Formats: sequence, structure tokens, C-alpha cells
Amino acid sequence: MSGNPAQSRGDAYWDRAGEQGYGQAMYSSADIEANVRGRLWQIALDIARELGVPADGRVLDFGCGDGAFANQILADRYRAVEGLDKSEPAIRRAEAESRNGASFRAADLITFDYDSLPRYDGAFLLGILHHVKAATPDIVRSLARRTDKMIVLEPNGNHLVRKALEFTPSYRAAGEDSFRAKDLIAIFDAAGWHTKIWQRVNLFPNFTPSFVYRWLKPLEPRIEASRFWNMLCTVDMYGLTATGAR
Repeated sequence: MSGNPAQSRGDAYWDRAGEQGYGQAMYSSADIEANVRGRLWQIALDIARELGVPADGRVLDFGCGDGAFANQILADRYRAVEGLDKSEPAIRRAEAESRNGASFRAADLITFDYDSLPRYDGAFLLGILHHVKAATPDIVRSLARRTDKMIVLEPNGNHLVRKALEFTPSYRAAGEDSFRAKDLIAIFDAAGWHTKIWQRVNLFPNFTPSFVYRWLKPLEPRIEASRFWNMLCTVDMYGLTATGAR
């Protein structure tokens, strides 16, 4: 993994973000952070509830970053919360802000021994798979041995503006390389996962100026609900159940 220059650049970017705090590093304004994080985190919880992840269950936050989702959201809702991420600075921040016994571990998500993990009632993978793109088939197949429910958030790789932005220096520095939805669903299927829920949501990229956000915010629900216009949304969210790897 360290021999991949693009991956090494991405590692350095996320180490800096972990030191700074992802909220400050990733969003252009507090308004955008509150809208994007707040809505997507709630949708992730709604999907978990629909899949049947029990409130007294044990859950994994895979690619937990600085632990904000685990500490601020998951730790108040589940009996046990564990987070994994490669960035040691991010894990240190997560541990320093740990709530309700949430625990965190730094690990290389590509070479990690997944069979060393316990069983989980559900796993949350929010914005991580496109950062470990080549290893994604093996990762989701390995996770199917540790849980039978998975909630996934990924950038909408069918979004033409998003794909164009991934050629810019800032996106390349972060290791951004989003999946097209059909390709990711095919990976899930081959690894023994059934895509029970698929939603395309969120109109606003992280860098959206505040005045644009305020102007377009009233239109977001209607755009999300439209089978045509929701192609403008930036995020795909999935609820998956394990069917048995093949």
C-alpha cells in the first residue's frame, strides 16, 4: 500500500485532516457541514433501522476517520461501537473524544485480518470504499463474514461534475476516485450482498458557497425525489444484507 504514490498522497491528506478535525478540513462553511453531515448521518441511521440493526447491538464504524460519527451519533444509539481507520492522527482524535465506551483502532484496512474481528450486528462504511477502491471486493467479502448488515455511503460516481473534479489537485490529494453505482452494486452482489436500499441524496458538495446553499436548499427534497433530477445529487447510500459469498 505504501508503494502506491497516489495512496501515499491520500494518506498524508487524511492524516492532516485527522489532526485538524474532519469537519474543519472538509467543509467550506458551518452551514454546509451541518446540512450534509446531519442529513447523511440521519439517513444512515434510518437505513440501519430499516435493515433491523438492533438498538442494543454492536456496530462497526469502518473507516471511522476522526470518530465524529461514532462518538456523536452511534455511541448514543448502540450498546457497543468500534471504529477502524488507517490514520493514526484521526484515531488519536477519535479516542480523545470517545463517548459511552466507543473504542477505536488504527489499522491498514487493506491488509487487515478481518477474521480477527468479532461479529457485529451492523457495519457502517461512510465514504471509505472509494479510498480503497482496488481492495473493495475483498473488503466487502471479508466483512460479510463479520456481519450480515451493512450501511454504505459513497460519492455518486455517475455525477459528471464530480468525476471532473476528481482530476483537480485537491481531489487528487485526497485520493478521490468514486465508483459508478452499477459497478459498486456488482461488487456487492459478487461478494454475497443484496442491495436492499439504494438512495441518491444530497445536492451540495462540501465546498458549496453559503449563498448558493441558502438559495438551493428549498429545492433539495424535490430534486432528491425526482427520478430524473436526482442525478444531480452527490451521494449514493446503500442498505445491504448478506446473502452468502459466492
